[in-house]
Amino acid sequence: MRSRRFYLAAYCLIFCSILFTLSFPLVSGNPVVQSIAQGDQAYNQRFDIETDEPMGFLKAYKPYIERAIGYYALSIQDPSSLSIQSQAYVYNRLAQLNYELAKVLILEEGKKQEIKDTLVQGREYGFMSLELHSGFDRERFIDTLNWVKDVAALVWTADCWGTWLGYNPIEGFLNLSKVKKMYEQAIAVDEYFWGGSSHIGLGALLGTTPSMLGGDPQEAQGQFKRALEIEPDYLPTSVVYAESYGFTHSFGTRNGIRDRQLIEEKLNFVIDAPVGEERPFWNWEAKAEAALLWLELERFSR
Repeated sequence: MRSRRFYLAAYCLIFCSILFTLSFPLVSGNPVVQSIAQGDQAYNQRFDIETDEPMGFLKAYKPYIERAIGYYALSIQDPSSLSIQSQAYVYNRLAQLNYELAKVLILEEGKKQEIKDTLVQGREYGFMSLELHSGFDRERFIDTLNWVKDVAALVWTADCWGTWLGYNPIEGFLNLSKVKKMYEQAIAVDEYFWGGSSHIGLGALLGTTPSMLGGDPQEAQGQFKRALEIEPDYLPTSVVYAESYGFTHSFGTRNGIRDRQLIEEKLNFVIDAPVGEERPFWNWEAKAEAALLWLELERFSR
């Protein structure tokens, strides 16, 4: 297990590389540089929160997510002041953080409109990153997506968009193929990104979509198995596997149990596993989801 000191050093190196790609001289007090640095500082608080309870972590980190979004958004008000690489970095962080904020809001419950608004904002930041790629045309989405080679932009945009479609069934029918294409392109570019997240997202889509619209539970299972091969200790894989394949669905809503043994096995693994130091937000979030899925399992068992 790599130490926290290793990851902090890595983040320092990443931030330094971002500074050197800015399109203006590095001047002390430059407000854009300061905004990115403050966004990074808020983002990195995820590595310093000490807790032994999932919702305790998420509640403690939520203000830092909101703060990071504010700082990064401030830095990108005039995109022309940043190099293309720096624009992509900021847009991708904003897409990721809006998706993370939406996941916290989902667990808090009763915030449907706020969730939808947050996902839309994350999707739009993601599209701003995609549109930095020459050759990509949003109006000719399917035909030009192959021009995009930024796996972070592909994954976080697809995550925001795909989750939002779950709240908007009609839009979902019309755009599922585009989200699927994004995950497939992400796999082609770098299937190892963020614990195999492109496989997780594609598996969730295939596992919860009706077969008449392209869903395929067996193919979904294959995607989850591949993600587990890539990074078996990334806890969201096991949670989404249990939720999307272990349960059955009707137009995105759980309506029964397909594989009780798999659900119990994956949820027990997540609950008992250590959070680790590399991705604390996502592993704590997975533990919170696992607790809720146990309640769902009990409900369907009555």
